[in-house]
Amino acid sequence: LISTAFARGHVERLRPWVEELAGRLVDELLERSEGARPVDLLTMAEQLPVAVIAELLGVPEADRPLLRPWSNAIVKMYEYDRTRQREDDAERAADEFVGYLRGLAAERRHRPGDDLVSHLVSVRDAEGDRLTEDELVTTCILLLNAGHEATVNVTANGTLALLRHPAQLARLRAERSLLPSAIEELMRFDSPLQLFERTATEDVGIGGITVRQGQKIAALLGAANHDPAVFPAPETLDLGRADNPHLSFGAGVHFCIGAPLARVELQAAFGALLDRTSSLELGGEPVRRPEFVIRGLAALPVVLTA
Repeated sequence: LISTAFARGHVERLRPWVEELAGRLVDELLERSEGARPVDLLTMAEQLPVAVIAELLGVPEADRPLLRPWSNAIVKMYEYDRTRQREDDAERAADEFVGYLRGLAAERRHRPGDDLVSHLVSVRDAEGDRLTEDELVTTCILLLNAGHEATVNVTANGTLALLRHPAQLARLRAERSLLPSAIEELMRFDSPLQLFERTATEDVGIGGITVRQGQKIAALLGAANHDPAVFPAPETLDLGRADNPHLSFGAGVHFCIGAPLARVELQAAFGALLDRTSSLELGGEPVRRPEFVIRGLAALPVVLTA
């Protein structure tokens, strides 16, 4: 049902809008960086995906500033060293977001638009089944959390990787046709999600080990993306890497449903940085976020020249 709603041309509908927005955000960075002043790339990296998710869901302009704080609070629940305060903040943010989405879904039932929430409300399968309200709400929360956090971190991690590999950055400037494969390689090289847990619903054998019902497996996605049995020279950043079965979007039935949209956003962000700048350099020491599960930057100072 969700795939059917997502397949109604949402990604292609948004592509020109995403590219225009990415260009405007880079132009704003250029203005602030005039005179070789360092600016934080995170300001652009964080604004783009939240605006795209809001546009996708049909969130009114006035409500959009609510989304990023909700997402930032909720994803802290992925971490292992979370405090009771972080748990309380996440629960409160989730409760507020759920309430907001229930109201938005009710409004779309009466006044549908050309947005994903309207399509999730109305979609039915061949047997007439439709999403419950809880399924609709949790799908929208997942889209915000996954679509926001991962895209922000690929943009920041990927830009830092390019700045630390100037030959690859120069290669990408010279060969713009490499952009799609470059995005995949940047996701592999410094993965935005390092770990995800799965719980066995029954006893299962994996790699000669029996995982009992109820036990958990931690899938180390960052490590898998550097597996020398799969990737030749895994520690080398190669923007033209052709065979790149990275796991940053998951795999199988768990493959990320928003992957096409994420690719559009990332190609737009990096494309705008390449199109609108003649040079891009580090403007200070990057600051890593303290979390382990979600790998990203808290600050990435850069100097841009038009």
